[in-house]
Formats: sequence, structure tokens, C-alpha cells
Amino acid sequence: MAIGLTVFVLLLLLDVVAGEFRKPRALSMNELGVNVLSIVIAFSIRGVPLAAIGMLLPLLWPQGRGILAHAPVWLVFIAVLILDDYGNYWLHRMAHQKAWLWRLHKPHHIPTRMSVLMGVRENTLYYLLLPVNIMAPLLAYVGAAPAGAIMVGAKLVVVYLQHVSFRWDLWLRRFAVGRLVLNGAERFIALQDFHHAHHGIGRYGNAASNYGNVLNLWDQLHGTSSGHPHRPQDAYGLPAGVAIEPWAVQLFWPLVRVAATPRAPEAALAPSSEQELREARAVIVTADGTAIAVQ
Repeated sequence: MAIGLTVFVLLLLLDVVAGEFRKPRALSMNELGVNVLSIVIAFSIRGVPLAAIGMLLPLLWPQGRGILAHAPVWLVFIAVLILDDYGNYWLHRMAHQKAWLWRLHKPHHIPTRMSVLMGVRENTLYYLLLPVNIMAPLLAYVGAAPAGAIMVGAKLVVVYLQHVSFRWDLWLRRFAVGRLVLNGAERFIALQDFHHAHHGIGRYGNAASNYGNVLNLWDQLHGTSSGHPHRPQDAYGLPAGVAIEPWAVQLFWPLVRVAATPRAPEAALAPSSEQELREARAVIVTADGTAIAVQ
């Protein structure tokens, strides 16, 4: 956990120095406010499954207490990382396919700016479905707390590296050694480029792909990988016309239900010409397929 916190602080400073929080709307409630509240909720809500499992397991499985106390830490770590990550892959994938699960996961895709602060941004109930929040207290009960702590720390480090705004991966790719290291790591680990493609909208984004949390092997196995574009995304967030709920609904639905606040209405957008698209710094594709050049 200490390593995770250190990486979080360093990446947050990197975003600050890079000017991420000086950009328009970066300090708004919908961006910064919900991100910060989500961090508080994410690390507070873990006490619920911890308390529940702590009360139930001694009653239901008393012989399981400390059963893995003498198992090799590295072996337990590998096993639980694979189990947790595969479960997380399917939860994440279903959250993009099932309407009620999407309502719980949607807050994670609302921000129009990537940031290390949005790494754990979710609806409160979504946290209770995450395998890690069940796996960690279970590991503590069976005497494998060190392996659980390493797993949680590793997951947090990867999540923070994925969501930071500054494209550290593209910076490293300027150097031969950096390209060599990343080409090897990206074969197995879901790093920044892989996950930014999941959040991106435009030429290089595809939210219906790249669901892996720590490992990208599951996307390769199940055909849901859109690969690594190795380019900056044109934009982030939800497609034009998708309603954005108030912050309380984002975090506490279905306990809080307020009419959705649609985005600023749709003035008809004229498609850009072929020349404008060729000369554009970026191109944003709207929900109806209109290509708009960003100069």
C-alpha cells in the first residue's frame, strides 16, 4: 500500500506540473469533485465486505482460518492475482453490456480528462462488486495477508499508471530502451496506451474493448482487445448526446434518483471537409458518425 500511495503522489504531481489542472473545467465538480469523493468512498467502503467476511467466515468455515499461513507468498500472490483479474475482466466487460451494471460503471467514463484521481472513480455499489474487495479480506482470514497486500498494491500501481493524464508511455517510446521495455510489458500488462484506448473517443478509442484491469491476456483470449494505437487520444468521455447525471446520482444511484441532465443541446454540426480533416490536429467523431476537425 505504501508503494501504491507513493506512485499515486508522484503521478499526481506529474499531472500538476504538466498543467492538467489548469485546463478548462478541470477543477469542476463533475471532474475534480467527483474524483475526490470517489477516492474517499473507495477506500471507506472496503470496510463493509471486510466486516461481513470477518463475521461470516468463522461461522461458516472455522477450519479455514490460517490455512494458507505457511504457503509461499509468491505462489499465493500469482494465484490470487490471476483469479482476481479474470473476475475483474468479466465484471468490467458486463458493465459495458448490461444496462444496470453500466449505470454503476458509467461515472468512470464521464470525465473528459484523464487523471490519476479518476482511477477509482465508480458508483458506490460498484465497489462492492469488485473481486478485490472480497478477495483481500478472504486472504487475511486464511493467513495470506502478505500476498493480498502485494496484490492490492500491484493493482493500485497499474491503475494509477493507466489513468494519469501525462502520456509517460509515449515519452518513454522516444528512446530505444523505453520502446524495448514497453513492447515487452505491453504483451501482458494493461498499461496506459491500452487503457486510454478504452476511455478514448475518436480515431483511436474504443470503449467496447480493452477491459483488462492488470493483465491484457483476457482481452487477447476472448477477442476483445483493440490493441495499442501508441498515439494520443483525440478526446475522452462519453459520445455527444449521452446524458450526464448530477454528481449525487453518479455516486449513489439507485439510492439517489434525479432526472438526468443532458449535455448542452445539439446545435447541428456540419461535417468537416476532407481537406480540414487532413489538416486537423485531431478529429472527433460524434455519436451519429459526423467527423469534426479540431484545429
